[in-house]
Amino acid sequence: MELNNVDIKSRPININCLQWSEENHISVISPSGIDIFIPLYKSKYTRNAVVTCQDSSDRNPIKINDFNSTLIKDIPEVFKCLTWSPIGCSIIQSCLFIAITSRFHVAIYGPKDGPLQRDWIEVENMSPRLFQHYTEQTSENDADETLSDKLQSISVSWSPLCFPESFDPFSVIAVGSKAGTITLWSYKNGLDHILTMQPHVSWVITSSWSRWLDLGQDQYASSFVTASDDGSVYMWRVIISLIPVISSGIENIKIQASVTLHATLSQADNRPASIMKWYECNNTGEKLAIVKGLKIYIWASNGSPLINTDLDPPKMFKIPISRGIIAIIWNYDGSQLYIFNNEGNNLTINVSGTKIDVNESTTKYINDVLATKWQLQYEDNEDEDEYEEFDDESQNDDTLLSEVEPIYFGADGSGNSLFFAVLFALETTDALYITDKYEVSYVTFCPSEEQSNNELIPSLIMKLKDMLEDAYILERKSTNYLMWDLLEYCDLENESDKNDSLLHQMDKACWDCYHKYATSSSISGLTEFSLIGIIMKWKNVLYRNRSINALRLLMHIYSNTMVSINHTKIDSTYICIKYGKYLSKHLEAPLDVQSQRNPAFEDCLKKIENYFLKQVLSTIVDCIKCGIAINNGHDQLFVVYWCDWILLYFNDDNELLKLAKFLYEYLSTLQELSGSFKTEKAWISQLLSSKKSKIINKAPTRASCPACQSNILYIY
Repeated sequence: MELNNVDIKSRPININCLQWSEENHISVISPSGIDIFIPLYKSKYTRNAVVTCQDSSDRNPIKINDFNSTLIKDIPEVFKCLTWSPIGCSIIQSCLFIAITSRFHVAIYGPKDGPLQRDWIEVENMSPRLFQHYTEQTSENDADETLSDKLQSISVSWSPLCFPESFDPFSVIAVGSKAGTITLWSYKNGLDHILTMQPHVSWVITSSWSRWLDLGQDQYASSFVTASDDGSVYMWRVIISLIPVISSGIENIKIQASVTLHATLSQADNRPASIMKWYECNNTGEKLAIVKGLKIYIWASNGSPLINTDLDPPKMFKIPISRGIIAIIWNYDGSQLYIFNNEGNNLTINVSGTKIDVNESTTKYINDVLATKWQLQYEDNEDEDEYEEFDDESQNDDTLLSEVEPIYFGADGSGNSLFFAVLFALETTDALYITDKYEVSYVTFCPSEEQSNNELIPSLIMKLKDMLEDAYILERKSTNYLMWDLLEYCDLENESDKNDSLLHQMDKACWDCYHKYATSSSISGLTEFSLIGIIMKWKNVLYRNRSINALRLLMHIYSNTMVSINHTKIDSTYICIKYGKYLSKHLEAPLDVQSQRNPAFEDCLKKIENYFLKQVLSTIVDCIKCGIAINNGHDQLFVVYWCDWILLYFNDDNELLKLAKFLYEYLSTLQELSGSFKTEKAWISQLLSSKKSKIINKAPTRASCPACQSNILYIY
């Protein structure tokens, strides 16, 4: 087994210190900062960024002068907790994260330019907003210590994206304080306060959101679970109402929220809840697991969209271990829960039936793999002399290895929970391993199932089909996050030519979905012009289409299982391949398999381009028919480029040619011309006045195309 561990130059101090984002980034929070990694194929990784905690005194108005703050005033400020956003929150369509420091500074961070950018910056400072909100809400009867506790943020959670029918998606951030209060903020490229609630009387140590359920009439509901250090756990029903408002002639939305107590989940267990984890599926509903000490409580909705605690009593399982639980992870179909504890062990339990029991075979497999990983790490330390010497130099390596044990600090699962990232350190009863005078921890990757287990394939394909039924799936999660572990699980050398292999079945599931939802390309026209209406129409037809989503997943599969491909005239082919190489390094499929996939790859790409061209140009035609003039020179050239593209590569599609003809005719009638488009009008007029020749090579051409500097044969 290959050693593929990632070294962290510090030792984490909190649970939930490792998290896997919906963009397939892995974050590790420790006193030295936040390390961000991207898992690659063939069990490799790349360190994408390291975000260090900067002194926030100059941008954080929250100044706490209590006893604890006095004790830590000379200690450097460090990150204490972190949570990732859903993928569609930022303008660059990248995951952000929100972090809280030891001095209660709350800020949102993101890549400076794009998902692959190594430079991560603070994009939103929440501390002034929290300070202003709480100070304005403070009454004369409130004691100073009450305001101080409200200003000390100690937990944060970020909801899944909510997808309104007529507005942009947004999410909700919940920030919990020492006073038991929680502020809710809507987020879409910026913060807006929604409401403040008081769910507890003591510290809010953790909270978690379920997905949003569409109630109709622009209302959406989510189950929001909060936990306090006094052991109380409550499930709240948060209902968001969207109200259109017009400000300065611009239509926008106002978000209103109502919160009602749905259930008390404490179950007479006064120990604090340390971890909460949701599992959600379109077919089976949702499940919730809560860790309290060494006990795990599990609720299931039994097929209904939301959990009803009156009808769905919890199951309880006590873990037979001596140290605490540091992570729980649902498997791909919600039938198992992987439990990681601090003493370096995994326990897998079955939760699909009426009772909970231990899955001995999976537990043994995961523990054996992880044991091999940390033993390889120990041997690697031995080779490099990066460990602390022991007093008894006569001990042999086997004796020393028997005295070494791992400590787990955090773990999280990949998109389909086929792989884990586990954060661990090595120690003995009398000494710790030290490298470069730092306490060192490591992130390692472990499969959750044996990759030769073909019995899993039907379940994995069912999971993929369930994802494809969600029209919003590629707005919720990136293709790399959804497909990384499925492709990593494929055994291309031995199974790629088999019809029952995972790779072949994934291809088939995606193509079946494409053909199932592929509809006529005719587009309903706009009855009246509305900028918001056009934008929402584009989003619905371009990004919320199941058949196109299936093609996008196929593109990802093909581009990451082909090392080489013949470049076509379609430039975006090369772009997609280049992007796939950089991000995933490719799986090395046999050459005969690659040659078979090349035509399918180009077919997918052309289908996507064909669909996009029809949607975009149909919308432009609708706007023109509604009286919207194209007067800007850049806009005029934009339309010309797309029409020329049709003549170059889609001159056998009559529907696209009709759209191009309409737009050429419209552009030829424009009187107000600007920029370089003036030189194009003559060519357009010449093109339209020409008659099609019976001899193809004598047909008129559209000379000097601005998009490609070549002549275009016009055959329509």
